[in-house]
Amino acid sequence: MGEVYTLGYGGLSPERFAEKVFSLGVRVVVDVRRYPRSKVEFFSGDKLSAWLAEAGVGYEWMGELGALGMARRRGELGEAPCTDSPTFRVYVAYLVSDPGALAALSRIGEMASRGLRPLLLCRERKPEHCHRQFVADALVARGFRVVHVVGDELVPHAGSPCYGYVAERLEKL
Repeated sequence: MGEVYTLGYGGLSPERFAEKVFSLGVRVVVDVRRYPRSKVEFFSGDKLSAWLAEAGVGYEWMGELGALGMARRRGELGEAPCTDSPTFRVYVAYLVSDPGALAALSRIGEMASRGLRPLLLCRERKPEHCHRQFVADALVARGFRVVHVVGDELVPHAGSPCYGYVAERLEKL
């Protein structure tokens, strides 16, 4: 099928980020933050996109996969019972039901299938503390290999506590 990487840039210098992108053979960075802004100017959407373009790497912002502010939509979206985090409970329910989020997952899958080795980017370094874990669940459920870049380690996605919930709902679509 294809391979997808995830990375949280928190604590990374622009130089170290570049090393990781190039060493992994990433051809497109997929920004999964709700808003592509950062206190570190390099990681703000426009600056990052321009730098990546100069380096020959694509950039796509998929704000529809961002988690910021999800807890406020609890009544509208419902909640997944697989996590203790109010934000993540709502986010997981959103991820497996929202047409925009489902379309974004399909676009990432297409990138991976074409060998672009997409890298999902957010700020949080640890995937288990970030919504990337649930995006990874959805991609693994669709047959893709997902690898988290954590420091100098490459950690295959083993499934979050919500994997079963995500996989079951995606199977019904």
